[in-house]
Amino acid sequence: MSSAIPTPPQDSEDRTPGPLVSTRKKSSRHETPTIEPDVAPVWKMVLLACVVITGILLGAGRSTWSLGVISCMAGLAMICAPPKARLPKIASLSLLMVMAVPLLGLLPVSWFGGPADWRSKLTESWSLYLPQTLSPDPHGTFECWLVMMVMLLWLWTCLGQKGSDDGRRWCIYTLAFGGALVAALSWIDYSSGSIAWWSDGEPNYGDRFGPFSNRNHSSSLSAISTILCAASAYDAYRRRSKLSWFFAILFWVPFSSIFVNTSRGGLGLLFMGLIAWVTTVAMKKGFVRKIAVGAAVLLVVASVATVSSGRLGSRLRAMMFEQQVSPLTSSLRFDLAKETLALVTTRPLLGQGFDTFVPVFPLVSNMEMSRYRFMHPESDLLLLLFEGGLLATVPCVVLLFWIGRSTGGWGQAIHEKSHERPGRRLRQAAAIAAAMALVHSIFDVPNHGVGYGLSTALLLGLSIRPRRLKVPGGWIQAWAFRLAGVAVIAVGIMWWGIGTSRWTPEVPTANRVLRDRISTEVKGGRYREALMLSNRTIQIAPLDYKLYYLRAQLLLLLRQEPERALLDFGRSRALEPRYANTCYKEGEYWLGFVPELAMIPWRECLRRRSIDPALMKQTYASMLGKAMVFPELKPPLWGLAESTEMQLTFLMYTRKGEDWEKYLAKFLEAHPKLEILESKDLRLLMRQWHQKGDRHALVQLLEENPSLQSYGWRTMCAELALEGRYEEAYFVASKFMKRQDRPMRIESNSIQRLERIFVFNSSDMRSGIELYYAKRASGDLKGARATAEKVVALPDAPAYMKLELAYLHAELMDFRRAWEMMELAMLAIQDV
Repeated sequence: MSSAIPTPPQDSEDRTPGPLVSTRKKSSRHETPTIEPDVAPVWKMVLLACVVITGILLGAGRSTWSLGVISCMAGLAMICAPPKARLPKIASLSLLMVMAVPLLGLLPVSWFGGPADWRSKLTESWSLYLPQTLSPDPHGTFECWLVMMVMLLWLWTCLGQKGSDDGRRWCIYTLAFGGALVAALSWIDYSSGSIAWWSDGEPNYGDRFGPFSNRNHSSSLSAISTILCAASAYDAYRRRSKLSWFFAILFWVPFSSIFVNTSRGGLGLLFMGLIAWVTTVAMKKGFVRKIAVGAAVLLVVASVATVSSGRLGSRLRAMMFEQQVSPLTSSLRFDLAKETLALVTTRPLLGQGFDTFVPVFPLVSNMEMSRYRFMHPESDLLLLLFEGGLLATVPCVVLLFWIGRSTGGWGQAIHEKSHERPGRRLRQAAAIAAAMALVHSIFDVPNHGVGYGLSTALLLGLSIRPRRLKVPGGWIQAWAFRLAGVAVIAVGIMWWGIGTSRWTPEVPTANRVLRDRISTEVKGGRYREALMLSNRTIQIAPLDYKLYYLRAQLLLLLRQEPERALLDFGRSRALEPRYANTCYKEGEYWLGFVPELAMIPWRECLRRRSIDPALMKQTYASMLGKAMVFPELKPPLWGLAESTEMQLTFLMYTRKGEDWEKYLAKFLEAHPKLEILESKDLRLLMRQWHQKGDRHALVQLLEENPSLQSYGWRTMCAELALEGRYEEAYFVASKFMKRQDRPMRIESNSIQRLERIFVFNSSDMRSGIELYYAKRASGDLKGARATAEKVVALPDAPAYMKLELAYLHAELMDFRRAWEMMELAMLAIQDV
């Protein structure tokens, strides 16, 4: 009998009954379901999701007060819902190691072989006081560690929840609804700007869409929300719940926001997520069918995006059909990634220190980019490698590897029970959404933001299989996390106080408050108080080039010795050795105090711009527009003109008179053989000489150098005509004015017929031109001239007829009238 066959006890997910074994248990109508004591209840799972959504709606932690409120909510959630299960040792050790690595930056640098060369150079050359810690910015590293502790404790809490299927279900439902709500509010804010606190905090980089500073992060969150809405609708449909219609409608809110956002990265994540979800979760079996459905989804979304009339469709069509380039080759991301990886190899183990990319990267990088400052390397992975090295990156990879092995299962076993399938589908949907966020981290830095990072952590926790969390956490772990939650709340209160200007501790986020106070003091004319505040901000952030620039401005406002301000300006330039904009602005600022010192930063600005000659010329022209009103600056400004184009630009800004003749002589001395100059430079020189200089000298130069006449023949003709030498002026112009081919063909040799047509219809330009060519061909030059004069007098007469009339006057030996008509033709026909 089948009942006599012994079966060993196994886990519910791994149980494989024999073909004759019945596993159905008898149940009583009055039997109440029991919940395992080590499984998190539904309300705790929903609480975690509400913290994530509320944090994103409050600004995603971009501003300091938002960061404080989110930390307080996360700490409260840790107190109310500590992890129910204990993580395996490999996961726990990985998290503990990542928590400890940032603190290495607070140790003395002498323990690790001494400071780097660039730190010693800044100290010796510019008298900069840098802390003798491994991290050159210990205040920033410490605050970064606090932020990491909040996020890592939250991740630990999410991973150890061990939620039931109902808890996981309602958590995903809440995240789906919240993601759609964020997408809808982002759409509204983009249209009307009604959510004011979303634009608070740090400046935006590019067009903002949603609560994040980068529109790609909002688009990525919308793509994840789209997958969660689809998974929620499918789960509700399988459970025969009316919520399936709700989530099916809700699906289109984040889906459509991706197209409004115009983010190609979000669209790519949506492709990946939809195909993965359809082929692994929504379809039971059939490899070929899954491939076909996935390809169909890809084609549908791609078609909708491409034919879209919005900006996203335009960007995709331009990328595929016009530019013929990929997003990587059309931007700086690829070069930035290569440079960051090259710098990682110089300090592979420890990195440069957490929260040091912005000040350290320009000091150690060899990228020649004078227009931009890089806030991050466009990758969470690269940023972690640069700042934390392998000691921080390897534990993160190990932790993700354990999480990846703990998700699923991804294949549907034939022995799987029907009541187990919903849980598996929900775990898979959460894992796909988390994978989308992690893939985005390879090409951007979404998870370095608190709001986005908390969402990713919760999705990772929802994807863990319960059987991977076998050991209950116990009361010791629960109270440890409750105490950690209290600490997180305390840190959150600190950030909230900083954001509301209630106190300013020695952390970098307080610099925003101090800068606002400095601005207030400056507006009130209290420069000394502002100077004292700037000294304090420099002590907190000694590598912030903006602070030295600000202090130098205050020193000039206080009428201190210019050398002190020049030293601080020099420090600012040394901390940003390739960024040119501040050098230009520094020169502008010097013009109001000591104009001669403006040449120091401007020379450095042009040196940094030298990698882009066109931009260098444009910048030099801006300098001339600002400084040519100072007579004493003209010689040093001329000295800054290192190229022919820049010297010609200087001549363009020089007024007619003694200065023009002086610097024209210098130009001719520097370029005695004008023939070797480019055509556009020679044409510009001749035009400027004609407008401002001695025209007689120009004509003499052109007569002595026939090879230059093609660039200045118009000036030469005008001067010859002023002297009454019309014949010479005409012949010089005819040499360079190209006579056009005969534009029309005579249909009849009957001049009489053409005359009758033209007499009865004197506005018929075509018949008049044909009559002109007919008379000219017959030798009647005077008659041809009379006809040509009538044609030229008609409105919209072609310019070549003026040229023909000039040649006709010359053939009749009337060179004065020939020149007059030639001059009209020269005005009508430019650049011939």
